[in-house]
Amino acid sequence: MNVIKGKISSVFFQYSIPSVLGMLAISSANIVDGFFIGNYVGDSGLAAINISFPIFSLLFGFALMLAIGSSVISGKLIGEGDIKSASIIFSKTMFCITLFSFITCTLLFLNIETVLHLFGADENLTKLAIEYLSIILIFIPFLMIGVVLDYFVRVDNRPNLAFTALLLSAVINVILDWFMIVYLQKGIFGAALATGISQLTLLFILLPHFFSKKATLKFVKPIGSYIQIIKASYNGASEFVNEISIGITTLIFNYVMIKNFNIEGIAAFTVINYLLMIGIMISFGISDSLQPIISKNFGAKENKRIEEFLKLAFITTSLVGVVMILLLIFIPNTLANIFLEDTNYKTKQIVLSFATFIWIAFLFDGMNLVISAYFTAIHKPLHSMIIAVSRSFIFPVFFIFTLPFFFDLNGIFMAIPMAEFITFIIAATLFKKFSPEKIIDKE
Repeated sequence: MNVIKGKISSVFFQYSIPSVLGMLAISSANIVDGFFIGNYVGDSGLAAINISFPIFSLLFGFALMLAIGSSVISGKLIGEGDIKSASIIFSKTMFCITLFSFITCTLLFLNIETVLHLFGADENLTKLAIEYLSIILIFIPFLMIGVVLDYFVRVDNRPNLAFTALLLSAVINVILDWFMIVYLQKGIFGAALATGISQLTLLFILLPHFFSKKATLKFVKPIGSYIQIIKASYNGASEFVNEISIGITTLIFNYVMIKNFNIEGIAAFTVINYLLMIGIMISFGISDSLQPIISKNFGAKENKRIEEFLKLAFITTSLVGVVMILLLIFIPNTLANIFLEDTNYKTKQIVLSFATFIWIAFLFDGMNLVISAYFTAIHKPLHSMIIAVSRSFIFPVFFIFTLPFFFDLNGIFMAIPMAEFITFIIAATLFKKFSPEKIIDKE
């Protein structure tokens, strides 16, 4: 379907549905990991995964930065009819992500224990986390390369293929989780191996596309200056900063939770992250699908179409927020029971206290994500970064240290909703100033 001339709703849903299902596939894999580890390994297993999370944030964030920044530029070049330049950008990006991922993961692998001590893990938590990370770090380069391929496949008009790859990867992860953790009783080592093997699926499904007749983008000799890739990375920098910020914020929340609630606090925060992930990943899928659509229409100067796409995105993310709010208000205990055994009474009580406040975040997070994605697609990375850093780092950290002075422990639970609310005010102000009509007029 032609993104620049096709029917607005058809184009939107053709891109957003596979993207949302793909994001749900990714998040469901993590959530299923949480289910098996929470029920078959226990609180310590959940805590070990959460203490390792900042490493994933760094690596996944770099892959997203390259993938989103470069694919948006490729999308604009395709919209302008310059297929050769778009293929050169693609090829250079693949070279960069392959080199970076293997070098970085090797360095982290050789220094796992040092890194975990820096993250505040005690001896028992470090032992479990090493068992998990020593396997995961072997496979993460393939995930990073797969993420980049996924974005370029979508820009190359194959959103359904991108979704299929993510879905099959998630299904394989679920099957292997059961086999490794429940059947073979391999614990957290089994969870890591299951996740790692499933990540290879992305490469096997997506890579052949670029050698097929359906591909517009092709592997070509990555000639010329790499300044293009640095500029592209800058355009995707908000996603990198967002992921890094989430990692740092998780570290700080882990510190606060373990100080106030011991290891049960980290386990409870892990469960809350799983619940947040469900709603945020759906909204992220919707906003993420806008980037190839808007970047191509931006290249073609179709501001009215961009406005219509944004309107649909705001409506759908708001509906997602309403559903998540209803679930958290009416069945929080059922949601907590998915990840926790009945014996984990203390952890469950912390989760329920968190749920009392966390639903407020879903009033604003979808709109924040859509506006941030819009700015990335129209090559306004600084504005996108402001929104990303505000919601994932600056305000959560500010509020987790200030609100407890006024609301005691409830202040910890209120930090994330307050961060989304303040960010929304900033995002709405920036959006009003740089609406599609004003941006196209300036071009």
